[in-house]
Amino acid sequence: MNKGQISVKLEQNNSYFPIAVEEEYDWLAIRFTYEKENSWGRLHLFDAENNIRFCFLDGGNERLIVVHKQVEFTSPIAMPGPIVQGIWTLEVSNEEGRMFEAEWELGYGALPAEYESTQMQGEREYWSTGNLNAGVTMDKYDWAKVWKMGSRYYKGDFHTHTILSDGKMTQLMNREQAVKQGLDFFVATDHNVLSTSWAKGDALVIPGVEVTAGDGHWNALGLRKWIDWRATAQDGGLTTQQGMDRLMKEAAELGAVCSINHPMLAPWAWLYGETQLKGLHSMEIWNDPTFSPNTVATEKALQLWTASWNEGYRITGIGGSDSHMLPTDKYEDSPIPSLIGDPSTYVWCDDLSADNVLEGVKNGHVYVSRGPVIEASIQVSGHDYRFGCDLSDAFSLGKSETVSHEVNCTLSVASDVFARVTLIHNGIAESVKEVSAAAAGVAPVALEWNIPWEEGAYNWYRYDIRDEAGMLLAFTNPFYYGSKEPQITSFKELLASANLTQVS
Repeated sequence: MNKGQISVKLEQNNSYFPIAVEEEYDWLAIRFTYEKENSWGRLHLFDAENNIRFCFLDGGNERLIVVHKQVEFTSPIAMPGPIVQGIWTLEVSNEEGRMFEAEWELGYGALPAEYESTQMQGEREYWSTGNLNAGVTMDKYDWAKVWKMGSRYYKGDFHTHTILSDGKMTQLMNREQAVKQGLDFFVATDHNVLSTSWAKGDALVIPGVEVTAGDGHWNALGLRKWIDWRATAQDGGLTTQQGMDRLMKEAAELGAVCSINHPMLAPWAWLYGETQLKGLHSMEIWNDPTFSPNTVATEKALQLWTASWNEGYRITGIGGSDSHMLPTDKYEDSPIPSLIGDPSTYVWCDDLSADNVLEGVKNGHVYVSRGPVIEASIQVSGHDYRFGCDLSDAFSLGKSETVSHEVNCTLSVASDVFARVTLIHNGIAESVKEVSAAAAGVAPVALEWNIPWEEGAYNWYRYDIRDEAGMLLAFTNPFYYGSKEPQITSFKELLASANLTQVS
């Protein structure tokens, strides 16, 4: 028998259903239906040898997954490899009392036309070889591949979605739209799924996942393999503080950047108050500016981030469009569409590769913008630095025979609207310079600051750029010198330090 089905009212939040595979097949195709659209149900399939074969989150899109022995026919959220004989297990996580239906078919040879999926549009690049012993792993992805040559700021987006979770764009559409927006790269961060392949295109796509729970979301940027975020994990996975702590630790050990998303945006704000700040690489300060509640949430996130630097932490601030929509879609109260790359996060890389982007974020060589393009020359004693750099060594006699007692910073800003550039020193607005709106082709405006330094002190500086009405246009990451031993350790303590209350 090569077909089966179930139709049940779920008796608990996590249920398990066997799929009998009586002999080895070429492929297994499964369809799901739910009582409610966009149910946010989570499914995981394990084969007879207890290898995970797919992760699925129901965002209201296509509910079809194909697991095939060949990678080119396998759904992009599934692991290719042999369809081994034995009892497979479908784990279903959804609300108790909700109807759930599934039907499956096993077969040989070519897939029937009914199992052709919109997820598989376009030529594909394959990120996994199907090494089942390693779990869902990116063992074929080339992290060091150079996509573009040269040392400069590369334009990207660290928070995107597709039809693989709750987005409206296919992988192919996402990549094509990224190119139209002038992006050099973006990170694939669908909710609680890890892609094993992607539609080919010109922009660099970096594997990742948005670990999504009721009490907060965070991105594992550059995640190299599946980590067990399931609520049924021994520590509760993404549903508990202990589980989230373990997931961040595992992701970091695998080389991923751990970044809290929209920390002050209700109802998706970060509520895991005991999260240890030392485990964070970055924080999403600016999330989709076309979503009106983000105007206030972004200002609060800036306030929170400022407090983290004042405490002595060096958390990198990034942005993310959190793109879910088609390029023609917009919120009812927004005059412009919500697009991938709005805002854009610029990362300094010697050459464009996934490894270099992730390293650039960890080092804070980053600025975020909705328009203004920034170049910076930061010099001490004739030595060049950039955003994110520690200037401490530059102030030592061992660095140079002639030690300057100031930082010479020139910021070149190209903006098509009036821009007010503010130097932020230890969280305080210290100096303001203005840039008039520039016509196309007009050279960037160079703004200069000579910043005196105080020996033995801890100081940090960044720039915020706003329009005439005070709306944020861009911000840079800090450059700094000296150090400070933090007196707080947790996210809830950071909220208190920033005079903010938890948003739920």
